[in-house]
Amino acid sequence: MNQRCYDVGAGYSRSMPNDAYAREEAALLALLRFVDEPQTVSSLRHRFDEGKKPSDILAGRAADELFSLVETDEILERTKSEISGWRSQGIEIVTPFSRNYPAQLRTVFDYPLFLFAKGTVMDDLHSAAIVGSRAVTPRGIKFASDLAGMLAQDHITVVSGLARGVDGAAHRGALDAGGRTVALIGTGIGKYYPPEHRDLHDEVARKGLLLSQFWPGSGASRQSFPMRNITMSAYSSITVIAEASENSGTRIQARAAIKHARPLVITEEIADGTTWGAKFAGGGYDVTVVASPEEARTAIRQILFRQDQMAESFGTTRNAL
Repeated sequence: MNQRCYDVGAGYSRSMPNDAYAREEAALLALLRFVDEPQTVSSLRHRFDEGKKPSDILAGRAADELFSLVETDEILERTKSEISGWRSQGIEIVTPFSRNYPAQLRTVFDYPLFLFAKGTVMDDLHSAAIVGSRAVTPRGIKFASDLAGMLAQDHITVVSGLARGVDGAAHRGALDAGGRTVALIGTGIGKYYPPEHRDLHDEVARKGLLLSQFWPGSGASRQSFPMRNITMSAYSSITVIAEASENSGTRIQARAAIKHARPLVITEEIADGTTWGAKFAGGGYDVTVVASPEEARTAIRQILFRQDQMAESFGTTRNAL
């Protein structure tokens, strides 16, 4: 499989020495956790986009005498030790300054500054998020499961959130078809939510990839699931909404997909039965309305082919369908 690579900031290269990656990863986590005045995510993104590295910013703070160089080294060592502890549990830290940061995330303005990963990290450039309501009908379950199985046969990664309802059906459909599936979860790795998905959670981590933007062991909150949906939109080539109501949290991912310039696929029921579905379907956005899993599969294949053609025109490479 051919994959695209993106540089992150002027000081980043995927050919940096391993110790350079380790230092930048630790410096970034130190900025977010241990300095006296924690940096905001948006301000750090801005500085990284200008070419600054986390170690540059830490050194600058020390030079401004906010804390000493000795304290800076102590913070870095403490963070490196914490990272080693996570790795001993099979949890990797992935940042924009890591060698294996997923390339597609760097194409959005609000890319996550860190992710914790359990499983196989790769650039899932052919991927579709299948999401929807937790309180799903049998028809919605079948739609998600059938589509996930079809995409697995097409070697398209199935992404979802490991929640009840549509999410669980999508992951299970992909796994049963022998495909790759990625879960973006709303808790830290090490927490099983919902508890009845414990076995599914572990199977996704073992056969695919589990990703979290929250510290290991942290619980769910009202903010964590919307944040997860935004990151899932960024990670996925396409978002498919299998079934959702007017007030479903899934509409957050639909909005994020539009903002990320990611294509959106929704069912006729969503387009006809929700105000936000009707708005997106008729608003001149890149939205496809489908009546069945088969139609969704065809739309996804066409979208990915179009994206491949565009990538080739810009001199980048993706694996062909």
